[in-house]
Amino acid sequence: MKKVLMVSYFYPPLGGVGIIRTLKFSKYLSEYGWKPYVLTVKNRDRFYTACGNDPIPDGVDVFRSRNYLNNFSVIEGGLRRLGVTSKVIVPDAYCGWVYDSVRMGKRIIEEEDIDLIYVSCPPHSSAIIGARLKELTGVPFVLDLRDAWTLNPHSTKYMFEYLQKMDEKNEESILQFADYILTATEGIMDDYVRKYPSIHLKTGFCPNGFDLDDIPSSVTPFTRFTITYTGFFYVDRSPEPLFKALRVILDEKLIPESDIQFMWAGRDSQFVHHLVKKYGVESVMCYFGLVTKNQADELLYRSQMLYFMMGPTDNASQKTVMTGKIFPYLASGKPILAVVLDGAAKDLIEEYSDNSITIGPLDVDHAVEFILASYRQWKEGNEMAVISKKTQAFRKKYNYASLAGKVADVFDEIVSVK
Repeated sequence: MKKVLMVSYFYPPLGGVGIIRTLKFSKYLSEYGWKPYVLTVKNRDRFYTACGNDPIPDGVDVFRSRNYLNNFSVIEGGLRRLGVTSKVIVPDAYCGWVYDSVRMGKRIIEEEDIDLIYVSCPPHSSAIIGARLKELTGVPFVLDLRDAWTLNPHSTKYMFEYLQKMDEKNEESILQFADYILTATEGIMDDYVRKYPSIHLKTGFCPNGFDLDDIPSSVTPFTRFTITYTGFFYVDRSPEPLFKALRVILDEKLIPESDIQFMWAGRDSQFVHHLVKKYGVESVMCYFGLVTKNQADELLYRSQMLYFMMGPTDNASQKTVMTGKIFPYLASGKPILAVVLDGAAKDLIEEYSDNSITIGPLDVDHAVEFILASYRQWKEGNEMAVISKKTQAFRKKYNYASLAGKVADVFDEIVSVK
């Protein structure tokens, strides 16, 4: 069996959506002849990361390196509190884990006779680890961009122009040095090929997905009509459109207050609690906290509706963005209230769900109508019990067991020409 060293800062016990792609690939790659060895962080950055304690798959050897600049992001956090929101650390605040990861990664490669290096980004400082390990050992290096680097639509602007040029120079040199570049969306791939045309022959995309094993065998539905969101909220990914709709529903007494709730599981955000108070929806709000991936999936299947949103950004269109949570949402077959603009996420929802709605952030009326229609179906006992053909097609195409096979094909091709 061939061997791959998977370098990923985000891996259990860290929680959040950042762990899922590498975690699931590491679970299934052995089915395609690749033994995974994972190199991740030992002492997490507490400002940016949180624990989720998801189980590590059987057969995966995990090594942990030290971040010598642990909590370096506190500097960024302190500057933000002083009103300095520009980016001052490049490539990112996780760069303190590079030195020990290179040292430990080189040892693993030599002792375990590793055939290929796979690096998951962000954080993009991890890409430096992959490039350095290839330089030291000659082992081929695959860079997997879950999110774009300098082209990330959600990144903050640089404080100084020279920092941007430095980051772009690092990005270009590493992309040129990598043996292959995977991206999580077709939009990210297209953007980078346009920026660096010379990489087009060694670039491809493999989407995020969901795990068939994460579908609960049985669940007890919530007794209140429950709209659920799992994940983090940001200013441009806000529950405000939903809260506006809930305020209308409560004011006009369209649904009894005791019969509806909004369930949120994820890292806490103070601006969300401010919005809860602003719209007076405390009585229907239930914050669940940070949960494991399995617990999050159980919440989806216990709920009657799911909430999804992607707001506008200043420096990229939604065509390049496909947040990972949409995949377990669609796999569940549950109705989705999606507040999205035109782009990849909207197209995917409309293609693979026949009981969801995609609306703009100002379309409160349609949000209210959709919630009411779904609520009435639930009250009448007419929730969809049979998985639709669209959902079946989605589950067949986007499950991680199949997607890992696509990644393994890339690995096989690279080592065959080594």
